[in-house]
Amino acid sequence: MTKKLLIALTILVAATATIYANGSQEYDGTYGSGRGQGQGLRDGSGYGGGQGGGGGYGRSSSGTTYRENFVGELATVYNESIGSGVLTDEEAEGLVLMAEEEKLARDVYKALYEKWNIPVFNNIGDSEQQHMDAVVLMLEAYDVEVPSTTATPGSFLNADLQKHYDDLVALGSKSFEDALMVGATIEDLDIADLQKLLENTENEEVAILYQNLMKGSRNHMRSFTAQLERYDEEYEPVFITEEYFEKILKYNREMAPIANPDYSL
Repeated sequence: MTKKLLIALTILVAATATIYANGSQEYDGTYGSGRGQGQGLRDGSGYGGGQGGGGGYGRSSSGTTYRENFVGELATVYNESIGSGVLTDEEAEGLVLMAEEEKLARDVYKALYEKWNIPVFNNIGDSEQQHMDAVVLMLEAYDVEVPSTTATPGSFLNADLQKHYDDLVALGSKSFEDALMVGATIEDLDIADLQKLLENTENEEVAILYQNLMKGSRNHMRSFTAQLERYDEEYEPVFITEEYFEKILKYNREMAPIANPDYSL
């Protein structure tokens, strides 16, 4: 790892830790993260494994949900060493696409938060920022040019993603229920694209990144569908299979970072 990249990673991890440290609310529950992966069924049964310890997750006394320390967790999986493998042109293109796709999620959620002032969009938008940061770090580790639009909200190099952004913000601005449907749709798209990228990725570092991004999208999908249930609305998957969608909803939130590039839910 280059000195520049190591410094960037250290700054990102420290910044995230500061966010947690500065929180004034008390947790009513915390969960440790670890190097294993566990699952819990919604009926309370399930299986799990791995060594716990580390970052806190939970809900504050004010109802705020605390999000994962995504970059920090990936650092523990990679042991702060990335960029040592071989990256094909196809894999580089996939990383660039995913950087913009995570940005799409962040920008849409932030726009919908401004419209509706509902915490779920702000919270998940913050998570998407961490996901985008992690992809950018991977791009930098392999000396791949980062999309120039990264710092500009609502602007994308990919024409399809630009259209998606414009259409999704317009749709999500019609009603709160439509906004939640937009959130579920974005996570649906993310998961489907990550599944395709994983099938064509030989680089284990990139595969682990995609596995954890997909874990995050599954968690976000659970959040949006749970919100929709409160309004007697039901999301029907467009990009992933109905079977996989039902499998996602069968399990509770996934907590531990994934260290296995071949992990399967």
